[in-house]
Amino acid sequence: MYGLPKIHKPNAPLRPIVSQIDTPTYRLAQHVAKTLSPLRGNTTAFVKDSYHFVNEIKHLHLHDNEVMVSFDVQSLFTCLPVKDCIEIVSKKLAENNLPLEYAELLEHCLTSGYLLWNNKFYVQVDGVAMGSPVSPVVADIFMEDFEETALKTAPFTPRFYKRYVDDTFTVLPSSQVNAFLKHLNSINNKIQFTMELEDNKSLAFLDILVKRNPDQTISHTVYRKKTHTDRYLNGESHHHPKQLATVGKSLFQRAHGLCDDRHLAAELQHVKQVLRDNKLQVPRPRHRNRVKPATVDRLPAVLPYVRGVTDKIGYILKRASIKTYFKPPKKISQSLPSVKCHIPLQDAGVYKLDCDCGLSYIGQTKRSIGTRVKEHIADVKHRRSTKSAVVEHAEGSSHYIRFDQPQILAKEPKFLPRMFREAIEIKKHPNFNREDGWKISPTWDPIINKLKAKPKSSAARHQDTVSS
Repeated sequence: MYGLPKIHKPNAPLRPIVSQIDTPTYRLAQHVAKTLSPLRGNTTAFVKDSYHFVNEIKHLHLHDNEVMVSFDVQSLFTCLPVKDCIEIVSKKLAENNLPLEYAELLEHCLTSGYLLWNNKFYVQVDGVAMGSPVSPVVADIFMEDFEETALKTAPFTPRFYKRYVDDTFTVLPSSQVNAFLKHLNSINNKIQFTMELEDNKSLAFLDILVKRNPDQTISHTVYRKKTHTDRYLNGESHHHPKQLATVGKSLFQRAHGLCDDRHLAAELQHVKQVLRDNKLQVPRPRHRNRVKPATVDRLPAVLPYVRGVTDKIGYILKRASIKTYFKPPKKISQSLPSVKCHIPLQDAGVYKLDCDCGLSYIGQTKRSIGTRVKEHIADVKHRRSTKSAVVEHAEGSSHYIRFDQPQILAKEPKFLPRMFREAIEIKKHPNFNREDGWKISPTWDPIINKLKAKPKSSAARHQDTVSS
């Protein structure tokens, strides 16, 4: 579990994220999400994205006594009642003639998750994990059922009501706003709303700023939060030219899609200045759409971008109708420590087991290092000396292997780098390995000799309680 700060809000509260990538239920959650996804988005209040919302408000006219207001659910994901979600999904499955077993699979995905915080494990008793593939789908299905109940039982039905996940855009008479908020908060004590009224005849919804005109019509433009910095990819950074060009194209596309005629020119002028500040090229206007020649669908190639090398390879592959995707060789985030809680010994890599005699065992594994250490302990308990150099050393010298203090020398999931690193570490440390590992060039020897670890002096021996 880790938190992402909401820097646009006072005191920068954290948005809790429970990453479920590579967990036992992750792929199951993906499958369940794919199956349940068609069950949402079937109400008149549903908003797919910003472009859909702009299309919905094009012909909206306000009355003099009406006000634009946004109702927002407080911490929707962490407050969702799981039991209610399962019941609603079961009802939807029955209505659409889908197997009811998917409700059981969903319950398993939502209730079997654990999270690690400050090196301690916790179970989430209610709410859904923001980080599971199925959570956004469940949240949408729950909110559709919630709003159906809310609108049917409301003392006053809003003339205009649209929702994107937990955020709504509503048009109400100003005298009914507080009553409608009270009604929303009375339906489920776990789902509580806050509201934001229009300010200076404008209201932000998603990345759109909706404005009230003097004639009570609606205009709209792109909305940016106060914390927005207008920083994008730098034009002089080591990225493929197509990736740099995409920045300008996407900003121009958003301007044309979200701005009306009244605000389009100002937004385009702002975008052009932002592109110049980031040393990016302003896209050229297209006068006509070029007809692309027919090509054969083939698997794309993914290459690290090296200017003057892999881009030329991309041109060659293009002649064979193979699309090429380029990725940067290294990102800044890879040089920074992760904000996620780390489970000890969960990575693949090279490890070291010390003996109290001063020698060590150097090993490597493509699985988790913790799993490999447990296998060493089992070998010692069952005295499998032919299988393990660790057992042979422990039996022959009656020394104590420090299984309680395994050391990670390198985290490396790739095979060749891991084998080379193991061979280097074997040369560096005094060891009782049976083999020297991967054969490496003698040119490494001068460097390795400088890095060699000195043998540890024999300290007071620990009692061997593992092999006995």
